[in-house]
Amino acid sequence: QKDEKFEQNYQGCRTNNINTGAYWYSYATSPEDARLEASACLNVLAGKVFEYPVYFDIEDKVQASLPKNRIQDITVTFCNILESAGYWVGIYSYKSFLETNFTKELLERYSVWVAHTGVSKTNYSYPYGIWQYSHNGKIDGINGAVDLNYSYTDYPDLIRSAGKNGYIPNDDTQYILHTVKKNESLWSISEKYLGNGTRYPEIKVLNNLSTDTIYEGQVLKIINE
Repeated sequence: QKDEKFEQNYQGCRTNNINTGAYWYSYATSPEDARLEASACLNVLAGKVFEYPVYFDIEDKVQASLPKNRIQDITVTFCNILESAGYWVGIYSYKSFLETNFTKELLERYSVWVAHTGVSKTNYSYPYGIWQYSHNGKIDGINGAVDLNYSYTDYPDLIRSAGKNGYIPNDDTQYILHTVKKNESLWSISEKYLGNGTRYPEIKVLNNLSTDTIYEGQVLKIINE
């Protein structure tokens, strides 16, 4: 389900030029559930770009008692659907859950974000791109505790170069990216880039937008003419 602060947080990151990622907290107990969650996740992500992977967060207590092969099938089902839609996906969970329930092949197949707190250095057994080392961090401007992480992989460069998560590959000049500014509309953006405001439906189709509403900080693909 969509976090009630997702849109606010996403827009805040875009407005302040903060690289952004996403995770989907799963309650799935079967591959069928995972397909439904993947579809819902794609609806939430539509029209947005992300510089960090989209992670499948599998850690809930309803999943902890499942057989290992079921956990793996759930994860692969979700991740494959998002990969097919053009996203760079990964797996998030706590150290023991990852080490107990996943094969080495799967943990090397997808980007891993491992949670292991209360230690000066994680001894997680497999490759990982991000280590979550605290749940009690403090960040200026944010009330309350926040999670803190170290990233060891330059995901923004990799994702932009690969043309994932809403980006266009570096060698493809067919499109340009436009970050929506305050008071802009699809009509005004269409006038600017396409020479005619009446062509705004082309931008909607290209960005999988279901309405005419856009917001400050949103990144749109535009045909490069």
